[in-house]
Amino acid sequence: MPEQEPFLKIAITADLHLTSRKDHPGRYHALENILQQMLEEEIGSIIIAGDLFDESSRNYSEFERLCQNPKFKSIHFHVIPGNHDSRLSNRMISNKNVVVYSEPEIQKFGPMPFLLLPYKKDKSMGEVIASFSSELNPNEWILVGHGDWVEGMREPNPVEPGVYMPLTQMDVESFKPLRAVLGHIHKPMDTNVIHYPGSPCPCDITETGKRRFLIVDSENGEVIVRNVDSDVIYFDESFVVYPVEDEQVYLRNQVALRMERWGIDESEKAKVEVRVKVSGYTSDKRKLMSTLKECFAGISFYQKGEPDISEVSVSDDVERAEIAQRVSRKIRELAWPEDEGQPRKDQMLFEALRVIYGD
Repeated sequence: MPEQEPFLKIAITADLHLTSRKDHPGRYHALENILQQMLEEEIGSIIIAGDLFDESSRNYSEFERLCQNPKFKSIHFHVIPGNHDSRLSNRMISNKNVVVYSEPEIQKFGPMPFLLLPYKKDKSMGEVIASFSSELNPNEWILVGHGDWVEGMREPNPVEPGVYMPLTQMDVESFKPLRAVLGHIHKPMDTNVIHYPGSPCPCDITETGKRRFLIVDSENGEVIVRNVDSDVIYFDESFVVYPVEDEQVYLRNQVALRMERWGIDESEKAKVEVRVKVSGYTSDKRKLMSTLKECFAGISFYQKGEPDISEVSVSDDVERAEIAQRVSRKIRELAWPEDEGQPRKDQMLFEALRVIYGD
């Protein structure tokens, strides 16, 4: 066990899925960027909330070399195994500044206790928390674990179907953690209590947007977000088009609004890779493709491909286009919840267009 450091703040990340630098250098670069930011903010400890390693990895020497780097030797690594590295233990890593928590354990990083909960197959978080409940005062402790917040998403992890070591609303209400920071879901998510930092380096195109890690103040439980300077920033965008009078202007406006939501600056554009899929109807597919490429000028398409317009049909029916425009306007005005399990407005519009155009 490393000597306890006096710092009140602790960094938390998860789901790095390290393999080798040769295969996935960006995952190591993301971790190094987190560690560099920690040094700049004088944060001495990091908790990795599961899946530090991918299940395909059996050699941890490259991670050990990173921990031994003189630049990072002062940092204490607290590693919680996840479902991909559930067999990880202290005997597998020799570094003195690394501790692997193969069993649940309470640790203090300042005034507030942290319950560190490694992934256990066929267990719920509530079952494990119950055995520590007498040591945890309500709203005065922080949970860090690896699994599914089952109240938060209708499909916890589309890449790994099923439920992994669930935490429920009843658990939160019964045991009252001030915060629960979890790994397993690669998408960042925050509620009043539950926080997923998300993967600090995207593992695939579905992990979109800027990546991040969290800093938790162990004195008051405040959660602070910090962006990770990752090698790549993915976006996965779909659009619905129909042959309005100013079709190209309409498309340019759609793309501009979507890119504005990305929240990236000019210096980050070179890192962006976007996958674009378009469905609906157009009066000119050639012009549609040309306009899309103009709209995304300076941005790389995913895997050096092109926008996918295979689900776009050609139509120059003016009357149907007018009907489609009115329907589109009505759908955009709908007060529709943008929940994970609900169809998106663009999906609703596409289905409406299929009815209008008789497909």
